[in-house]
Amino acid sequence: MQVSSATLVLRRPRRSDPGVTVYLYSDANENALEDFRNRGSADSPFAELPVKKVFTLADRVSSTEINSLEFCDYLRTYGVSDLIGFDVYDKQSHIRLRLRLVRIGDVSGFSQRDRTRLESIVPLMDNALKLYGAYAYNNFFTEFYDELLGSMDIASVIVNARLEVLSENQQARQVLAAKDGVFLRRNEFRCCSTTDQRRLQDACSALLNPEVNKNDRQALSIVIEREAVKSKWDVHVRRVSTKNFIFDEGGPEFVLLLQGPVRSSVPSQARLIDVFGVTPAEAKLIIHLVDSMTLTAAAKTLGISRNTARAQLASIFSKTGVNRQAQLVKLVSETFAAHWQ
Repeated sequence: MQVSSATLVLRRPRRSDPGVTVYLYSDANENALEDFRNRGSADSPFAELPVKKVFTLADRVSSTEINSLEFCDYLRTYGVSDLIGFDVYDKQSHIRLRLRLVRIGDVSGFSQRDRTRLESIVPLMDNALKLYGAYAYNNFFTEFYDELLGSMDIASVIVNARLEVLSENQQARQVLAAKDGVFLRRNEFRCCSTTDQRRLQDACSALLNPEVNKNDRQALSIVIEREAVKSKWDVHVRRVSTKNFIFDEGGPEFVLLLQGPVRSSVPSQARLIDVFGVTPAEAKLIIHLVDSMTLTAAAKTLGISRNTARAQLASIFSKTGVNRQAQLVKLVSETFAAHWQ
């Protein structure tokens, strides 16, 4: 198939983002891609196509309609006579591949034979993307948790720009399930308070918007009201680095790290066992006590009697060298005070 340019667009270019485009072949003007980002992408009917179907320019816009588009001026500037292409998309990894072929000058448009040829490679490209998508998605989250969160016993949630949850650790699953100030609604991270929800969305928007984020900050912190106890979540909103991976819209953008007055200083059950030599059952009780619960409330949450909880607390006092619940909370908090930092 004779073409002037063949490109594979991995992330769509926009005015605020150069995107990621791979030239498979081109004898066209090298400035065309930059120009497309600046003035041709905004109203292009060919920037994003329905998946797994081949389209030409005439399929997407009529000759009358195209004259009203800025995209038309772009095509004329570079003498484009016709376009053909298709998109494939992997839902798990949020990766979209866009193959675009261009003809320039006084040549005929793409024929039905050209369309048939391109249609034959759509399923091959789709299968290749699924394999790569699974690899990239799994490797991204493995590397992220290994490198950043491996030693952090705090609730962590990875979300996209729409605050849809892509991954979360065990602590986060427990927090979201408890609906303690935050929860999931159709897989979207939500705050119980509309004011807190607006604050979270504003923080994310500020980090994404280069006009607002002139100093290229990578993180912001906000507070979110909790429901179960009279305290707040300290939420650290951080951009995630995807420099070794290519994701499209819907891919990972932020990690939300949640800590409270308790959870900021209480590590995992395993860490409590290691540091204080308590049993697993005693470690669970410590977590609830430091989380502002009374002994009676903690016993009810754990599904044990108050007498059993009192016996466990007496054992904890013996192992930690304190003799009051307030002293225990202070000891645990101070022991792990630097954990968040």
